Parts: sequence; C-alpha cells; structure tokens
Amino acid sequence: MNRRAFFAVAVGAVAATHGTARAQAGDDAEAVKQRLIDWYRAFANPRVDRRHYLSFTTDDYLLCENGELLDKAGDLAMLDALPADLVRTDRFDFRRVTVEGDRADLVYFLAAEMNDSTNGARSRRWLESAIMRRTGGEWRCSLLHSTRISPPRA
Repeated sequence: MNRRAFFAVAVGAVAATHGTARAQAGDDAEAVKQRLIDWYRAFANPRVDRRHYLSFTTDDYLLCENGELLDKAGDLAMLDALPADLVRTDRFDFRRVTVEGDRADLVYFLAAEMNDSTNGARSRRWLESAIMRRTGGEWRCSLLHSTRISPPRA
C-alpha cells in the first residue's frame, strides 16, 4: 500500500473511532443525568426502600451539604427526617456534564417544590455538583456537593 492510501485509511479509522467515542460520551452523559434524576426521585419518596436509595451511591460516598460533611449514615438520617406525607417535584438545569471513561462530573441547579402537612408548601433552590463513577455497569454517586441558594433579600 502506498503512503497516500495508508494515510487515507488511517485518517478514516481515526475519524470513525473519534465519532464513535463522541457518540458514546453523549449516551453516557444522558445516562448519568437520568441516573441522578432517578436518585432524587428515590430521595423525594419518604417511603423508599433504603437499599434502593443506597444503590445510587458508591461505598465511599460523601455528601457536602451546606457546610456539613456527611457519609451514607448522615444522608440516611436526612432521609429518615422527611415527613411521611412529603410531595416533592424537582427540576434540574444541567450546566455541565463531562464523562471520561467510568467517571462523570456534573454541575447543575436544582429547584424543588415541596409540600407536606408539617411545613406546608415551599420552594428551594440549590447549586450542586456531583462526581459519579460507573461501578458494576451502573452509574453511582461518589461525591455530592450541595449549596442551598438563599432567596434574595428585599
């Protein structure tokens, strides 16, 4: 094979591989976002099975919540504190989702509408970032950093 033919084949192979990798990263980004949304749905349901809820986290999971560092037990304590009649609807505004192999980084705004008999209706917003790892073929959160956005002062 002459040099020109070899070069043309090599360039074509690299372009095909790059296009496939980019398509895979796009598919992974959507899978990561959906996995995160499903995890929040599990959190918002106070009747959720603990094992199901924890299936969204890695063994070394950490939560940074408004200046506190919590492990799985601390996160579960927050889950246990939810009112039994909580109804919560979350909206996500993903600003960045980067997938590199079996690791994904996400940055997003979260808005929640919540209602229960104890606290009534309320709205909350957070700026959050998450690190997720593909473990056993599933995306799981290893680190979640959540900062509540206070309403503007009048």
